Amino acid sequence: MRKRSTEIIQTILRDKDKVLYAKDFTEKYGITHKTLRNDIKEINQFLRSIPASELVLTEKGEIICGQEFDEVIVKRRLYEMDAYTYKLSTKERQIYTIMILTTSVHYITMQSLAGELYVSRITIVNDIDAIKKIYQKAGAELMVDPGKGMLLKCGNREKAEILTFIFKEIGYKSHSGDFFQHMLLSRMNLSFEFADIFSCMQEYVLTHHMIFAEDVFNEIVLYVFVVFNFCRSVTSLVKSDETQSEIEVMLLHAGAVMNVSITSNMLKGFRQYIQKHHLDSFVETIDEIGLYKIVIKFLHKLEERIYYALIDDQSLIDSLLMHIKHMKNWGDWRVEFPEEYEGYIDYAFLEQAVDEYAPILEGFLGYQLSNNMKKSIVIHICVSIIRNQRYMPKMSVLIVCPGSMATGKYLEAQIKNYFDFQIVDVIAVREVSQKMRQMSEQIDFIISTVTVHTDICPVIKVHPFLKMEDMNLLQKMVFQKQRHVQSTTTQKLSAMKNMIHNIVDDSTLAKILCEKLSDVVEDYQSNTLIRQKKAIGSLLEPDGIQITEEDMSWRQAMYRVAVPLEQAGRLRKEYIEKAIRNVEQYGDYIVVSNGVALAHADKDAGVIKDCLGLLLLRNGVCFAEDSERVHLLFCFATTGEDTHLDILKEIIQIGKQDGKVQKLCALNTRQEIYEELIYGE
Repeated sequence: MRKRSTEIIQTILRDKDKVLYAKDFTEKYGITHKTLRNDIKEINQFLRSIPASELVLTEKGEIICGQEFDEVIVKRRLYEMDAYTYKLSTKERQIYTIMILTTSVHYITMQSLAGELYVSRITIVNDIDAIKKIYQKAGAELMVDPGKGMLLKCGNREKAEILTFIFKEIGYKSHSGDFFQHMLLSRMNLSFEFADIFSCMQEYVLTHHMIFAEDVFNEIVLYVFVVFNFCRSVTSLVKSDETQSEIEVMLLHAGAVMNVSITSNMLKGFRQYIQKHHLDSFVETIDEIGLYKIVIKFLHKLEERIYYALIDDQSLIDSLLMHIKHMKNWGDWRVEFPEEYEGYIDYAFLEQAVDEYAPILEGFLGYQLSNNMKKSIVIHICVSIIRNQRYMPKMSVLIVCPGSMATGKYLEAQIKNYFDFQIVDVIAVREVSQKMRQMSEQIDFIISTVTVHTDICPVIKVHPFLKMEDMNLLQKMVFQKQRHVQSTTTQKLSAMKNMIHNIVDDSTLAKILCEKLSDVVEDYQSNTLIRQKKAIGSLLEPDGIQITEEDMSWRQAMYRVAVPLEQAGRLRKEYIEKAIRNVEQYGDYIVVSNGVALAHADKDAGVIKDCLGLLLLRNGVCFAEDSERVHLLFCFATTGEDTHLDILKEIIQIGKQDGKVQKLCALNTRQEIYEELIYGE
């Protein structure tokens, strides 16, 4: 079988429980139906040799497996194919030959290669002419002795370069099911699996907060995989007092875990490969607090664009941090959307928004996000939207139409399909004033196809057939309403009351149950709430708080907030200078919520001891043109032993609480500000 036919039968084996259509393969390979039928004919010829039931292409274009199609037997026989059954392309045959010659320590004759690959000797001769050019480019020489055969003359570094190139050519990855890879690797004598080396190096990267572009990390692991299997050296070991870069220490870690002795030559070859291919320019030791702030800024921009409250979802933030730091599962996320979910998500619009604001993350990480990475972010956000809409109180809406109930009912059907609203009623526009006076229940807003004049609640005018602009207006209103939910307790209490009204048919009983629930929660809070310090109190002290009414630039404010921390011997001046350079490089990501900013640099920039300071600026300061003024500027430094993300979360929440910043700015003493931050709601 040829390569394409083999891939088709592999796809059928992998997706045996799915209905596959001819168009799936004609579109994937860019072939005609006639060509596909020839491929299926070739596959059936292979299946008859097993024997196994043949594939059938139905009139509907479905590809059906027969009843006696035993996937275990077919898969086993498939991987037992040799070069006679599997028709290697010219490129595959040359790659196979390069792998054999490069990994062999003995002479190999052209005749033996021709016999192994089921081709003529002249075919091998022609292949060798092309292969010699590849070797010459890598600084290796293929020795040809008429009596002995062929032997590659090169050092371990050249060999590692050649083999890494070949593995990249075949797209080698640990989870690949490609037959040619399987055929090639079964010929090799591997001591170490790619997946094992990948895991141990990824563990190091995670522990040391390093970040690579995904393809760069894969290439580094691939090089180590090649060296460990084919190019180990027997020279002197690396001395313990030698200075290595972070990326070189990663190689030593892999050697220790995999029980491979790393020699000076192996380390030197690794260093040269990294420098030659510029792989060291893609690695960065990431600061977790800085990354957290960048993710917050990214989500904040998305919130403004798509009108969904994302920053309040800690699970979303944590999942994005995990994927960026771990470099795994990008694009591999499989999400089962709840069957009962009937909400509206405009995926194309969401993808466009993520693509627009991806540079915020890319500027900090130092590399571009792949399409798979962006797709994964979209999936995370979709899951967040679905998860949080379930726990938010339903919006109560009134639908208004010109006069004919047909228009209103049609709009109601659309609204129910896209949004989880509590539709109170559908009325004509002439009934609005009277209806609003009669109704005792709260209406969050009105949805109308005509102009409605009322001061009682907001009105959103939409088209009779909802358009995308209407969807965005409705979602924006939901977003704004949800923003007024002041606490997690209030949110959960409202959700529970809403559930009671939905479950209990007797409205009087439901009302009594809701009142009792409110009383129980109130009693619990009054009896169990104690004056307990927030996480911010573990670092912030009254002496670290300053109050100023001066007008100053953001740079002056950055220097000022660090003064008491410097005087207390907790950080050096270069720390705040590095924090200022971060703002100059990454922009106003320092602003973490409304009116609140957090100055921060990495642990190696002059941190002596974990500390937190605050400068309260009554007149505020701007970190970018036309940006909102910041009144609370925190300075946060950590040695790295504890990242204190709980403190960061509390600082972010200050700006998200209605009136909190204004309340703090109205206080007069450091002690009052300290008390409000540490013990206030």
